[in-house]
Amino acid sequence: MKKELLFCVTLSLSGLALANEHTIVFDGENDMYGLQRQTTVNVNSLEFVQDFSFKEDGIEFSIKNTDPACKGFALVNSGGTNAGLFISSVFFSESTQFPEVSLSVPDGKITGVKLYMSGDGLMSVKVPFNGQEISSQQEGKIFYWDWKPQEGIETVRFTVDNSFLERYIHSIEVSYTADLGGKEDCALAFSNTELEVIMGQEFTAPALSNPYNLPILWSSSDESVATVDATGNLTLIGGGKTMIEAKTEGDDTYAAGNAKYALTVVPSALTLLQMIEYAPGFLDRVYVDFPLTVTYANGALAYVVDAENNASCLENTKNAASTSSTTTYKVGNVIPEGWIATNYTINESISWRGVPGEVKETVEVTYPVLKSVSPDDANRVVILEDVTFTTPTASEYETAYGTVPDGTEYVFQDSFNIGSKPAGKYNVTGVVNYSKTSSREYFFIAPIAYEKAQEGGIDDLESPESSPRYFNIQGLEVSNPETGVFIKIQDGKASKAFIK
Repeated sequence: MKKELLFCVTLSLSGLALANEHTIVFDGENDMYGLQRQTTVNVNSLEFVQDFSFKEDGIEFSIKNTDPACKGFALVNSGGTNAGLFISSVFFSESTQFPEVSLSVPDGKITGVKLYMSGDGLMSVKVPFNGQEISSQQEGKIFYWDWKPQEGIETVRFTVDNSFLERYIHSIEVSYTADLGGKEDCALAFSNTELEVIMGQEFTAPALSNPYNLPILWSSSDESVATVDATGNLTLIGGGKTMIEAKTEGDDTYAAGNAKYALTVVPSALTLLQMIEYAPGFLDRVYVDFPLTVTYANGALAYVVDAENNASCLENTKNAASTSSTTTYKVGNVIPEGWIATNYTINESISWRGVPGEVKETVEVTYPVLKSVSPDDANRVVILEDVTFTTPTASEYETAYGTVPDGTEYVFQDSFNIGSKPAGKYNVTGVVNYSKTSSREYFFIAPIAYEKAQEGGIDDLESPESSPRYFNIQGLEVSNPETGVFIKIQDGKASKAFIK
């Protein structure tokens, strides 16, 4: 599945030159440009090259390392925005030399360059194109620099800042004019340059204008997304992005040329698990073709389950900019199908963003009552029974520790600022949170309600117990007593016990 947003547009003009746009892609989906695709982000494990070059669609590209402290370049795709042409970092100093990129069109003129990158600290970075510094702009996690010279130019050079930070070049869009060699423009053009379709739904592809009835060769840049036959008819294969191209070799009168449009295929899911399967990466999109039930809502966040009781977190973008603590959703609201969600899974913490339709139904919601929880319960609202807090519970977004009868201790984080409760035993209703990186695992419960639990004191014992039970001097049961004085209950009798 393609993970980067790419646009390629071809414009046809009559005369001696043909205006084109072409995107050089470094998404790392496959080996490309003589580089091997690598999946690690560990710099010490990557294999680097010092420079490389290639020619594609009339554009000559080259990049070279100019600083001995920089290891060079590697083609990387480890998921999300960690994909592209990775540039080794260096400690910045007055003597630092940044890598140099050169783009040229030997048989034409470059009229614009748009550089897409991701990485740390790119917001303030300026990129000099032929000496003219251009400030960055931002689209989500991707930054871009858009340079348009006043007049066309054959060669463009720029350097890429890589001062001790991770840098990825995702793609470079190049606008240029090509010499037609005295022939007339073939004038191929599509009625639209972009098309988004939902898998399984009807659509109309852009119409090709071919005024001189020249022979056309059709192609799709990614046939795992869609294929195209000899007459331009599309067959959708799977979710992702591809470029559909109509190309002619021309004849004695008309020059060779092409036209393209960007096709985005959005996969359609029937469960939350299918959403993760069809749109696994950060910023991937999926059509939600099933209802979701809200189990808890707070601000712009809604925790939801599907009909199979899979759970996830939904960030409602209609409320994301609101400073109010209220939300469109309430417990039991049924969010209808028929909207596109964007994957915002970060560090294995699953959430989706989108603008669902208006709620038209509300149902009764009950929460599972559990003795223990695990990361498999992530994003699920549960009732955890008999949690003992020896100190007051957390408040004001802080954390506290609570222990269940089997001795397991859990972290409780006051994520929703519901306030602290005195030390004691509670049945805690809360949202299970889980995230994981390569070096760290974080698991906690965010309470939304505390209910005083049965204390389990000595006076509550009515029948003999063959196995000993221990209680502290406050009368609270202790599953695994350590050093101290405890009251031991066994066979219906109480005695003092000294534990060392």
